Amino acid sequence: MSVLVYTENWDGKFKKLSFELISYANEMAKQLDTEVVALSIGNVEESELKSLGAYGASKIVSVNDDKLAKLANQAYAAVLAEVAEKEGVQVIVLAHNNSGKAIAPRLSVKLKAGVVAGTTEVPSNYDPFTVKKKVFTGKAFANVVVKSEVKILTLAQNSFGLVEDAKDAVVETFAANVVEIKTEVKDTNKITGIVLLNDAEIVVAGGRGLKGPENFGPLEELATLLGGATACSRPVSDEDWRPHSEHVG
Repeated sequence: MSVLVYTENWDGKFKKLSFELISYANEMAKQLDTEVVALSIGNVEESELKSLGAYGASKIVSVNDDKLAKLANQAYAAVLAEVAEKEGVQVIVLAHNNSGKAIAPRLSVKLKAGVVAGTTEVPSNYDPFTVKKKVFTGKAFANVVVKSEVKILTLAQNSFGLVEDAKDAVVETFAANVVEIKTEVKDTNKITGIVLLNDAEIVVAGGRGLKGPENFGPLEELATLLGGATACSRPVSDEDWRPHSEHVG
């Protein structure tokens, strides 16, 4: 039995998010006296795959199929289910982002597994399996008990942090039985040239005190000089002065 982590990559590179998921899963694996298996889907160099070992992954399962070049929730969930059954996993960890939120429900149905979305800590108890999550749009917390044999957790980003625990990870290539993909991606628009808020170590934020959207220029300039990201308060994004992707609580 092991803990399986879906590690998303961006153009063949892992970001802070993937390393945080491995760190989180590794802490859980220590408490369960088991190991962390990371699943990577897509064309990723072996050296990049092995970088997951720095945060506790003992094994990396690499699935590289041209059919999976674009994210298709149905296909990705099928691959995850196949790997989970092969590895005999107890817990599956995904990010609480658009990908994780889309894949987790499909995976839950395939594996008859309970889902806890937006968890913020490792389980406080394993018998019964009890884990903490955000509720009421992050204003409160709940302790959720999961009774299914397999558990699926989506981790809220930046809630656990990075914890190095170097292991000499073994990379295994796996030929998954890719289901027919019915979704067609016609266009992809990516944000480039800026640090995304979720990945930023430094954040420069402003609120209604700036009086209007035209006054955010100095904040953007300061964020750029510091190598950070620009953020704003909720009223600012509600007024459409800044995009909702910059809203922080």
